[in-house]
Amino acid sequence: MSDYVNKNTCRTYNLSVTTALVQLQPETCSEVIIINKTGNSINVFDNGFVATSAALLLDTDESIILRGITNTSAVSAKTLAGSGYIYYRTQNFSNHPL
Repeated sequence: MSDYVNKNTCRTYNLSVTTALVQLQPETCSEVIIINKTGNSINVFDNGFVATSAALLLDTDESIILRGITNTSAVSAKTLAGSGYIYYRTQNFSNHPL
């Protein structure tokens, strides 16, 4: 029997966001978990859609999983007011594919 190799390489980041749109650190993945700890609501955008009508609104202390991406560089965020940190974790899949 060979040693188990976990192919789901994950990375964790934190990012300071303000009212100016900021792109997440580039990381190859298929999904990203974003946790808003800014103390303010944030808008999250993906795939170059940055109009308010395309925003996902995330209140402080809420989290979301964005699936169907290929890189976190396709995701950006900004606060509605003020500044603070978001935390995010990249992963390639949610469940273990046996």
